[in-house]
Amino acid sequence: MLAGLIAVGCTPRTTTGSGNEATQAQNPSIPEYPPLYNVDVEVCGNIIAPLEDGKRCVSTQLRLWGPVGEAKLVQTGVSLPSVSAVQHKVAIASKGCYPAYPQPSQEQFYWADTIIQVNRGGEPPTIEMTQTQLSNQHVHELVTGTLSDSTVPTFGGVGCEPAPAN
Repeated sequence: MLAGLIAVGCTPRTTTGSGNEATQAQNPSIPEYPPLYNVDVEVCGNIIAPLEDGKRCVSTQLRLWGPVGEAKLVQTGVSLPSVSAVQHKVAIASKGCYPAYPQPSQEQFYWADTIIQVNRGGEPPTIEMTQTQLSNQHVHELVTGTLSDSTVPTFGGVGCEPAPAN
């Protein structure tokens, strides 16, 4: 009987928590990272874009430090009478874009690397966002460069700079 008690006392115990405790116990060298999200943004409507399935849409994928808030379309070009469309950009409330910001920054609006030509007149375009939080393990692999993901969204050009709040 004594051998049975010793055997029970030495067996590993399982947790019924959220699962993070077990993951942390298995990978004690992985620090806890702030939330990072894969964000798909789609702007559709009265814009200059190819017609697909009866809609004109522009899509972009981003990796944003959370929390991720509102997305808005901001006019960045000059409205000229001789031109039928005006340049706009998407601004998203977050703590910055990865990898341009290797860690979260100030929570504010940041530009997505997308320029959209909005036709004058008619209904304003709609913005739809889908966000998926990455696991702490995935964030660790991204930050340490051990992830071999060839489809990682990156920023080139004019993306991920702070955007005006208005």
